Amino acid sequence: MATAVLQTRVDAETKLEAESLFDSLGLDITTAIRLFLRQSINQQRIPFDIVPPKYNFSEETLAAIDEARRISKDSSVKSYSSAKELFEDCE
Repeated sequence: MATAVLQTRVDAETKLEAESLFDSLGLDITTAIRLFLRQSINQQRIPFDIVPPKYNFSEETLAAIDEARRISKDSSVKSYSSAKELFEDCE
């Protein structure tokens, strides 16, 4: 398969932090980028949630996010397929 060159610019600190992280995972930055691209194609989406950095959130907001994640994975919590269904259940 023919290869193509992909170039991108990032600030030096981001590159160093990324290299350190990927090195700890046994990857180089090129392999990490290839993994990202393949997973994006496989899943037909960005393969992770995009959220603002945690330092932008208050402790209360972070706790609410954690609670919402726990609830969303709890099969014993009632769920609704529409807002109409939810409102009917509240009557």
